[in-house]
Amino acid sequence: MLSELPGDEASGPAAPGDSPGEYGQGFSWVEGEPGSLEEVIEAAFDYRGDVTVLLKDGQELAGYLANRSIGDEGSSESWIEVFPASGDPRRRIPNAQLGGFRFSGKDVASGKSWETWLKKYTERKEAIARGEEVENIDLFPEEHG
Repeated sequence: MLSELPGDEASGPAAPGDSPGEYGQGFSWVEGEPGSLEEVIEAAFDYRGDVTVLLKDGQELAGYLANRSIGDEGSSESWIEVFPASGDPRRRIPNAQLGGFRFSGKDVASGKSWETWLKKYTERKEAIARGEEVENIDLFPEEHG
């Protein structure tokens, strides 16, 4: 399962032996490491930043993993589609050509969960109650004064 792969904690890139966690910027996986290609493809698909696809022929392609199809293991029907960061046309790559992944781009939605917003909102309201100047994080600005 994905949760068994080493991941990136908020403190930095993943390293061998890290405890399971989020698949954030810095996470990497190459063929032969624990976990399966299909599991890593799913994690890369869920990641909201660019990934670097490591191809078996030594090429690397940085971009956004926008689509994937997982057929039977080794099936020619298994592929990923990547929108290259370079702006080149979308590429469809058979899974048989994949040698690994690096989560190389920043996850643009990292830290933007409802829980994070609610915590900031609550802290802001408490600061206002103490009479402190605060930055507006509301969906709809409030008038103070």
